[in-house]
Amino acid sequence: MLHDDIKETIEKNKINWIQVHFTDLLGGLRSLHIPASRFFEDDVLSKGINFDGSSVGFRKVEKSDMIALPDPSTFKILPHEKDEAMFCADLYDTKYNLYKAGPRNILKIAIKKAKEAGYDQVVFSPEMEFCIFDNYSDEDTSFKENPIYFSSPPLDGKKEYRKELSNVLMNSGYEIKYHHHEKGKFQHEIEVKGLDVLNAADFCSFFKYAAREIASMFNYDITFMPKPLSEEAGSGMHAHIKLEKNGENIFLDESNEYNLSQTALYFIGGVLDHSRAIAALANPTLNSYKRLIPHFEAPIYIAWDRYNRSSLIRIPAKKDVDIEVRNADPAANPYLFFSALIYAGLDGIKKKKTYDPIPKNIYKMSEEEIEKYNIKQLPTNLMEALEEFQKDAVLINGLGKDCADLYVKHKTNEWNRYTGEITDLDYKFYFDI
Repeated sequence: MLHDDIKETIEKNKINWIQVHFTDLLGGLRSLHIPASRFFEDDVLSKGINFDGSSVGFRKVEKSDMIALPDPSTFKILPHEKDEAMFCADLYDTKYNLYKAGPRNILKIAIKKAKEAGYDQVVFSPEMEFCIFDNYSDEDTSFKENPIYFSSPPLDGKKEYRKELSNVLMNSGYEIKYHHHEKGKFQHEIEVKGLDVLNAADFCSFFKYAAREIASMFNYDITFMPKPLSEEAGSGMHAHIKLEKNGENIFLDESNEYNLSQTALYFIGGVLDHSRAIAALANPTLNSYKRLIPHFEAPIYIAWDRYNRSSLIRIPAKKDVDIEVRNADPAANPYLFFSALIYAGLDGIKKKKTYDPIPKNIYKMSEEEIEKYNIKQLPTNLMEALEEFQKDAVLINGLGKDCADLYVKHKTNEWNRYTGEITDLDYKFYFDI
């Protein structure tokens, strides 16, 4: 929208407050609330607003000033608020140079690289999984039947919450495919139709914001923690991907049994080739690797096939074919994760990388079979993933050294702090040694 159109819309809808959103390097949402009158008096739409970059982990204190500049194309009225609207912002230094480690900036550069390679649009459809907990009841419900995959009401007691959240998302301009109860006792999913990749990343950030806002209205606690309960399935953020040119799906080729073009096979090869490094971004917490274990439908094997949920990449049964990358979880920064997938896929196309499909349940294969098919595994912990990431020149060059170094620093500190903690299990296992 043009600036004048935005101002007219704000005045017409009696908007009194403007939220400006951006994510920090780790994907955490940061927001600033500005009176609508001040927003226009200070020309925030053109000049942006200053903030302390050191307080969000971007800059050192001696050079901490940064600017968040709203992107006019992201303007939306917040349907769950009385008089508020919002923008996503891009990050700059005080001389209006793009901040190199800004997650949204990094994704925009990846999109540009895809266009230079001949692809007009990169389309992503993220599946958002999360868990909902009641925070108001002490009632013992252990004797009751647990809700399961696709449970119906009244066993699925959170349908009204998901419906309200889905309505907010639809009224914010997103097309929702469906919502449902997932496999875990407290787990839920909402899936959106395909979006251009920048809008898809914006959606992931907005989804988490809106999900928490609506949860507070229902007096629920929600979490996007990858594995909140040890005996339940963890939450994922599967990403469906396709490339388009002149409005056509470049991944589609109906002349073979997989309906996949050679370009799609090369893209798959690139993602698989870089998947151990991508894990540092797709599975960015220590808790993430408690989800990536056998028998919970979370992939641990670097392979692909049609329909196969034991492989990292699955080709879903749909006419407008796409590829589904299944290891990511909702703790991932979508801007960095999606950028990494683009760079990995483009590298596969450039180098013509291919992998044979594995049409078997890999979880049930013997060690000898796994070795025979040369099937590798994803990293088993965050530090292993970070080490792979630091060796991957394609991802480092794509995301930029500033981003990569800062990300590894933050995550290494997280690893050191976590592993230095003494837990109940330490006492259980070792106190009586």
